[in-house]
Amino acid sequence: MTNSGIRPKEPITLMLLGGGMRFPAFIGALQAIEDKGLNIAKIVGASSGGAVGALYAAGMTPQVMQQEAMDLDPKRFKDFSLKSLLGGKGLYAGDVLESWLDEKTRRARFGDGFRIPPCVIATDILNYKPVLFSAASHPDVKVSAAVRFSVGMPWVYAHRHFAHNGNRHVFVDGSYMAGVVEKQLESQGKTLVLKVVSKRTLKSPFAGELTLKKYFLETLNFSMHAIEKEFIAGGKWRDTILLYCGDIAPAKFVLTASEKKYLFEQGYEQTVKYLEYKWGV
Repeated sequence: MTNSGIRPKEPITLMLLGGGMRFPAFIGALQAIEDKGLNIAKIVGASSGGAVGALYAAGMTPQVMQQEAMDLDPKRFKDFSLKSLLGGKGLYAGDVLESWLDEKTRRARFGDGFRIPPCVIATDILNYKPVLFSAASHPDVKVSAAVRFSVGMPWVYAHRHFAHNGNRHVFVDGSYMAGVVEKQLESQGKTLVLKVVSKRTLKSPFAGELTLKKYFLETLNFSMHAIEKEFIAGGKWRDTILLYCGDIAPAKFVLTASEKKYLFEQGYEQTVKYLEYKWGV
């Protein structure tokens, strides 16, 4: 074991932050963590990292998740709604995604039994703070609902209103304030933080007219790159793995089979390399 390593079977809080459609990198990382025999005591996720963490906590293996990812057609989650666009500031309602997650997690609530306790981060823009959903704080809330709150990237998925114990919230993507929760968990034991990032080099100017679609995608890419820059700036490097995803843009919504395979392999290889070099496992 290295000086910055871990004791055998030491309990670890695993954090999966960000991701978007690059979530297969998290699945590869989970496979590496299993192969190394780490003792995950709690799993915390934000954005698509929250979805992967919830599925894993509910008992889905990395192998099954990888196959789900290969078979998944993200177009099924594009439930466009004029009401969501005008009232929730998002192209898609996110109801189909939430229903799919609800089925895959067996309609579990945070207070139900999980093989690993899940936690999900959502950003409350009404009260300007992150909310950490867990069995302790929200035992009666469905995990699928919290994940839907956490993937609410503005202008993609509509924000969600939520009332709990007399408090009102408006939730958007959990990545925005995940760093606050990351710092809070530092004092609660060993953590391993996984963050998905892509190259931030700008592409050549696109040809043709600046259509509304191009404008939307490019500004979304800039926004997500900015979030990832904050990920890097605020990293606790001894316990943080950056899963580099090459040129796959943060706002790319449809991945080829080869890109999904590449992301899985990158997540696996980079996690193995880190754990062997930094933690000595």
